[in-house]
Order: sequence, then C-alpha cells, then structure tokens
Amino acid sequence: MKSLLGAALTVVPLLGAAYTVDPPTTAASDTIEDCTLWATATSTSTCADLIEQGYALTPDQFNAYNPSQAAACKLIIGNSYCIEKNWSIPDPTRTTSSAAPGPTRPATDPATLLAVCEAQGSYVSYCERCLYHCQYETMYIEMCFSSIFGLINRYDSECWQHGGRDCANLAADRVCPKQ
Repeated sequence: MKSLLGAALTVVPLLGAAYTVDPPTTAASDTIEDCTLWATATSTSTCADLIEQGYALTPDQFNAYNPSQAAACKLIIGNSYCIEKNWSIPDPTRTTSSAAPGPTRPATDPATLLAVCEAQGSYVSYCERCLYHCQYETMYIEMCFSSIFGLINRYDSECWQHGGRDCANLAADRVCPKQ
C-alpha cells in the first residue's frame, strides 16, 4: 500500500499543464496551455522586452497569455513567458445569457482567407486545406496563417532531421488533415 501511495505522489506532479510546445524553463501555472513560443526572463528583461520578442504581440495579449503578469510586470529571472498562441486551437467558447444567437458562419469569407494565406509565401499549396484554422479570425489573419505554417515547418524540419521522406506532406497532414 505504501508503494502505491508513493507511486501516486510521484505521478501527480507530472499531471500539470500540457503545453502545445513545452516551455524551456518553468512557467507560471496560469499560463495558457496552447503556447507555441516562449521567452525566458533574464536579469535585465522587462515585459516590454519579452513583448518585443513576440511577432506583433500586444501588451494585452501578453497579459492574456501570462495572467500572473497582468497586474504588475514582475518577471521571475529564469522563468518562461508565453509570447505566441497556437492560432490553430480555437479560444474556449464563452457562454452568455443574452438573446438566442443568429446563424453561425465564418467571420471572414473563404476567398479573402485564401488570398491572405497565399500571400504568406510558404506552404501555399496547403492553403485550401488549412483555411478552417483561421476562418473565425478577424483581426490577426496573417498571424494565424504564419503560426500554422510555422507549426508545419517545425514538424517538417523534425521529420527531415530524423531521415524522413515526404516530410512537408506528412507535416501538413498532421497540422491540416485532409477532410
């Protein structure tokens, strides 16, 4: 019985947050789980420095990704802070008690999404099958596709590093499965 309790106590700390991309160092427990890019605080870091490292990151986004920093920017030296959200994972839906909603439809029309995606320049052959990731994005469409292509590139690179074949297609299948 003691060994069972000991095993349980050993496993419990491992059941913490499962991040999309693991932070390189410790991250606050309230940091968003769908983080794909991290910055590590140094003795000279400020929140503005970390925000600058994020691609088009705003202070409001930084605070939303790292809620423990929202009140006052007090960085912990050596800790990791999220500076990019995985745009392919939708935000949790919020429920309200207002009138019944109208019909649900994408906020951005597919032709506009396709044009924005194709303008990104990388992995454009996968644009049509990746559109659904960004269909409800209205403000940061370019960043959404950039994040998706960054994820495809990461999986593509990992595949090549391990001697894989047809890595770009395998990576695209993983991020934007054929439907």
